[in-house]
This record gives sequence, C-alpha cells and structure tokens, in this order.
Amino acid sequence: MTWLLNSLSWIFGHLPLRVAQSLGGGIGRLVYLCSTRKKEVNSRISECLGVDVSEARRIQREMYRYNGYTVAEFFRMPYMSPEEVRGLIRYEGVDRLPDDRLGAIFLVGHTGNWELMAAGTAFLEKPLTMQMVVKFIKPASLNAWIEKTRGIWGNTIVDRRGSSKQLLKALKKGANMAFILDQNAKKNWGIFVDFFGKPACTSHGLAQMAALSGHKIFPVTCRRERDTRNLIVEIGEEIPGPTDRSEEEVHRVTQECTRYLERFIREHPEQWIWMHRRWKTKPDPEIPG
Repeated sequence: MTWLLNSLSWIFGHLPLRVAQSLGGGIGRLVYLCSTRKKEVNSRISECLGVDVSEARRIQREMYRYNGYTVAEFFRMPYMSPEEVRGLIRYEGVDRLPDDRLGAIFLVGHTGNWELMAAGTAFLEKPLTMQMVVKFIKPASLNAWIEKTRGIWGNTIVDRRGSSKQLLKALKKGANMAFILDQNAKKNWGIFVDFFGKPACTSHGLAQMAALSGHKIFPVTCRRERDTRNLIVEIGEEIPGPTDRSEEEVHRVTQECTRYLERFIREHPEQWIWMHRRWKTKPDPEIPG
C-alpha cells in the first residue's frame, strides 16, 4: 500500500496547487455520486440543522468537494514549501496563545483542512509544534504513512488508546497537545454530552489532561474560503478548564468544548464531516425505578 500512497503523493505534489485541488474536488464529487449513504447523510444534516432536503443535499455535495481538496492537500504535504503553506493558510487569534508557545491544550475537530491546520503551525512567525492525540487507523501500513505525513513538520502523533501516562509526562514538560473531539467514542473511552440535541459519546481525555496539568484550553477551527480555496484557522478565546478532577467538572468542560464545535458547524455546515456516524454509541436505556 505504501508505494501507492507515495505515488499519489508524488502526483499531487508535482501539480500546481489549484490543479491538485481541482483534481481532489473532482474525486470528492465522484465519491458523492457513488455513495450509497446519501439519504442517511441528508437525513442527519436535516435533523441536526433543521433544513429541508434540498439544502441538506447542497451541504453534502459541498462537504465532499471540500474533503476532496483536503485529501489532495494532504497527499501534497511532503512536497509543500513553507511559502506555499503560508500562502494557503491564514491564522487568526494567534495573539491569544502564551508567548512561550508552551503548555496549551488545543480543541480541534474535523473542519476545513484539519491536517494542514495542525501541521502548518510549524511555519508561524513563532513556530508551534504539538502532540496530536488521534485514533489509530487500520491497516497498520496506512496508519504509519499517515502518521509520517502528519509529523513531517515536527508534530508528534500519539495513539489515544492507552497513552495517558505518556501524555501526562509530556504535559508536565510543557508540551502542547491537540485533541480531536468530534469523533464517536466507545463507552469505555468516553462520556455522553449533548451534540445537536442528541447524546454523543465523547472522549473525556482533553478534560482529564487539562485537570491533571492545569494547561489552558484553546479551541481551534478551520474553514475554507469558497472562492480562493484558502484556509482560515481561528484560535478562539480560552475555554475555562476543570477546577478539579471530579466527574462533574470533566463533563462540564467536555460539554463546553463540544458546544463550541457545534456552534462553528452550524455557521459553516459544509466544512464538517457529516458522513461520520457521530452518534453510533448509544447510552444505556434507562431502567424505570
């Protein structure tokens, strides 16, 4: 599989950026046309956003096109220069970060191009690198290639399973950490919070690490401009962390972080991955007293 991924990366890397994006967008359109889940995704969008089917269909088409851009840019990353990255991404709210660029926890979701959003911080005026807590992807060869690409500019990739001690040790040394919080979690890895009016099992790792380390929490979102295809990354106002390690505080912070992502998705619905089965894990049915 590695040879195929490297070949695709070479192709996308040697095309002009706009051509590579257009090719990726075309592939995204083709994936949409071939998808057998269009009705499912349309229904999800309509239910969450309260829009009619035609608007849900438009959002889904745009989502696949934007995701095509993202895939093309990800394949292109090993061949991108710092100048190209700076021309493609604009970071806003950087002044909110600690001056030393150390000791922060970043809340991120699958919005815009989440891959470049994280990797591109290496090319800020004051460079920023972090440990990215992610889900292992099967097969292992694909996961290894993705991790290598994600870390190409200095970020460290950490499997979210069984890594608590490693993460805490890094945090105590002043490392920055990024948690993706918009994926479905299994019951033994998460807690239920409200997301678009429905209980969504969500990783509590971000809140737990913030409670243990005392690091500040900053939400980071990414959106793509329709006309230019450029990316705007916004670092939001600090989200108050947990005051202690109690279940109530961990739940409060996890809920507030999830609410922040929901607000962004409502404003820019085509920028999120609606095909993801976010509510797959269900809470246990209540037993009548």
